Formats: sequence, C-alpha cells, structure tokens
Amino acid sequence: MKSRILSLAGDTLTYGIFILIGRFLTFLLTPFYTNFLTVEEVGDVGNFFALIAFVNVIYSFGMDAAYFRFYHKDDIEQCKVAFSYSYLAIACISFIFTIGLLFFSGNFAHYLTNLPDKVTIVRLAVLVPFTDCLMVVPYAYLRMTRQVGKFSIIRFLLIVVAVALNIYFVVIQRVGIKGVFYAQLIANLVGLAIFLPIILRQFLLKWNYKLFKEMLFFGLPTVPATFSGMILQVVDRPILKYLTDSQQVGIYMVNYRLAIPMMLFVAMYDYAWRPFYLTHYESMDSKELFARIFKYFVYFSSIIFLLNSFFIEYFIRIPFFGGYFIEPSYWVGLDIVPIVMLGYVFNGYYINFTAGINIQKKTKYLPIAVGISALTNVVLNLILIPFISFRGAAWATLVAYFISAAVIYYYSQKVYPIKYEWKKISLIFFLMLFVFLVTEFFTFGNKLEIRFLYKLLALIIFIILPFVLNIFNRNEKDVFTNFFKTLFLIKKNK
Repeated sequence: MKSRILSLAGDTLTYGIFILIGRFLTFLLTPFYTNFLTVEEVGDVGNFFALIAFVNVIYSFGMDAAYFRFYHKDDIEQCKVAFSYSYLAIACISFIFTIGLLFFSGNFAHYLTNLPDKVTIVRLAVLVPFTDCLMVVPYAYLRMTRQVGKFSIIRFLLIVVAVALNIYFVVIQRVGIKGVFYAQLIANLVGLAIFLPIILRQFLLKWNYKLFKEMLFFGLPTVPATFSGMILQVVDRPILKYLTDSQQVGIYMVNYRLAIPMMLFVAMYDYAWRPFYLTHYESMDSKELFARIFKYFVYFSSIIFLLNSFFIEYFIRIPFFGGYFIEPSYWVGLDIVPIVMLGYVFNGYYINFTAGINIQKKTKYLPIAVGISALTNVVLNLILIPFISFRGAAWATLVAYFISAAVIYYYSQKVYPIKYEWKKISLIFFLMLFVFLVTEFFTFGNKLEIRFLYKLLALIIFIILPFVLNIFNRNEKDVFTNFFKTLFLIKKNK
C-alpha cells in the first residue's frame, strides 16, 4: 500500500509542477493583452473562451469519462476499442456541430461581438473547440497508462507554443483579437501532430455494440454534471454585476484569484487521482487505500489553506513597478480568500467521493449532486449579495461546494461504501479551523512582522499536531517520511 500511495503522490507532484509553470506562462499574457488589445477585444477574448469551454463539454459528450472507466489495463483489445469508440464519437459530434456553427457564423457574429471583421473572428473561435476535443482522448490515454511525464511535457509544450504565438501575432504582427485565435489553433494543430502516432496505434475498428452502449450510458450523465459544474464556477460574476456594480465585481475577481494555490492543488490531485483509483479499485485493500488517501488529502489541503490564508497579506505587498503586486484599493476584499479556498477544499472532497460513483458506473448521480449545488449557488447569490455584496458571492460558492460534496458522498456510500476515519478526519479539519480563527483573532491589529512570526509558529504547530495526537499511525508516518525524502531527493538507505 505504501508504494501505491507514494506513486500517487509522485504523479500529483509531477502534474503539479507543469500545471504551475503553465499557469504562470498563461498569466504572462495578461499585460500583453491589456497593452496591445483594446478593452473591448480583451472582453471578447474572455467571453469567447468561456463559450468555448461550454462547447467542449458538448463535443466531448461524456465519452472522455467513459474511456477512463472502460479502460482495462489487462485487456489490450478492449482498451483500443474503448479508445476508438471515444475518439470517433467525439470527432463525429464535434465535426457536425462545427460545420453547423461555421454555416451560421454570420448570424452568431452579430450577437457575440461588435468588432470589425467579426464573422472571421467567430469562425476562428469556432475552430478552437473542434481542434481542442480531438486531443481529449489521447490525453486520457496518457493519464491511464501513467505516462505522467509525457502528458505534462506535451501540455507544457503546447502552452509555450500558444504563448509565443500570441506574442508574435498580437504584439509583433498587431493583428488584434484574431491573433489570439490564430495562436491557439496553431498550438492545437501542433498537439494533434504530436498525438497522431498514439491515435494510429490505439485505433482499432472492431464493433462491440454492448461495450459502446455501456460507454454511452456511462458518459451521457456526466454532461449535465459538467455543465452544472461550470455554472457553479462562473454564475456568481454576472449575478454580482447585476445586483451591484463593476467595482464590486473587480474586487471580487481579483481576490477570488488569490485562492489559486488551493485551486491548483485540487486540480493537480484530480489529474492523478482518477487514473489511480480506476487502476487500483480491483485490489483487495482498495477501499482501505482510498480511505487512507482521503485522510492525507484533508491534511495537505489544510496545510495549504493555512499557508495561503496566513501569508496572502504579505504576498500582495510585494513591490511591483513602484507600487504593490495587488493595488491597495483591492485589499478590502482579502477576507474572502479563506472562504473561497475552503470552497475549493470541499471541491477536493467531492473529487475524492466520486471514485465510488465512477467505479460502479453510477454516473447518473453526478448531475443530481452538481445540479443541486449549482441551484443552491444561484439562490444564495441572489439572497446574500444584496446584504453583504461580494462577500455573499464567496459564501454562496463555499456552501454550494459543501453541498456537492455532501450529496455525492451520500450516493457514493450507497453504491460503493468506504469506511473513512471520520473521527481523525474531522479532527484534522476542525484543528485547521481552530488554528486559523484563533491566530487571526489574537494577531489582529499587531504589526505585520509580529503577525508573520505568530502565523509561522501556528502553521508549524498545526503540521506537527496530527503526529503528536496519533492521527497518523506508525506506518503512515513512514509514508510521510518516504514522501518528503522523495520530494527533497534524499534516498533512503535500506
């Protein structure tokens, strides 16, 4: 069990390194856009890519999730057939929709943008999700075969290509918003060329109606769940703008993004977690393994919560071009950062609990859980924002993520019961909240230097406490020892 847990930790770290670097490179495009595109063009870029995210859900049709579930490491032929069905379904659906969207692009352009040459812009935007979705299944193949390094390097390479081409078209060639889509399309074509050998090797045309039907019935329920998930993530912005003003939205957006360390941790864990549990669920001790991993997730997510919550006030004060990294007028919203991060923590719990749903092919429960949470988010935004402005949006998001985790846990335990160590898990969680609240209360009003020392001490105490309170047993302590030795490249002498 120890070796499997360490392999998951290693995969998570590998994914995480490249995700962090990729996010940073993408972030570097922001000053280029703001200096070389008009405000209207920058807004349209955001709107188009938000729409592209929704279109990608339709194109994938849940077949990417179906491939994950029906990949069988001991049955090479089934793996290839599942790959072929998933890829063909996505390719056909996306091709049909793309033709239709291109045909009616003139009609859509009138509603989507007021920029010159808007029909060309819309047509370029339409091609982006088509080329995106053709790489979904090859990426899934790399994850399932645990080619973590190759997966990460390809994604990183395509980000580098896209960023470089953005700078070329937008800054050097000055072609405006069209340059953004030129860059993304070329990067996607480079990705397809890289994946072509994998596609050809894995493609096997062999009709298996039963398998295709099972994959379709498994994948389809994930589509509304994914849609609901997107609503959960983005619906607060338009509601906040409708009920308040652009200034409140700006403060909310900037401080929401300061919770990115937790979002990245959950994202890189998710990349490693799904192929991990789908590979190991047939093991005799799989449920015990999954329960132990969840306890570790709670512990590490708690550390990241405290780390970011305690020290974000120092990060925003980093000198930046004669000012601060975050302009002081946004600091009024710093108190929502822990709230948003706690929402991401519950999203991580949700990701852990979906293991049983996917293992037992009960994906019909996913849209129920995410749908309820999305509806809750909308209702709470409408209720809370008029009273506490952008803070209401943050609390609504937190409650919605908690509900999604609670509902999916309920259904998961019905179909795939796992005995989690809830006493120890709850102790870790409430220790985190206690350390955070007590430290914030007793350091309030002190000088920054004094606050820093107290917060550092509180963080160290929290990291040590679970070991002192025997939340982790001897074997688990060995796992942590090996993990940190691996992390710092220290070889254990045997």
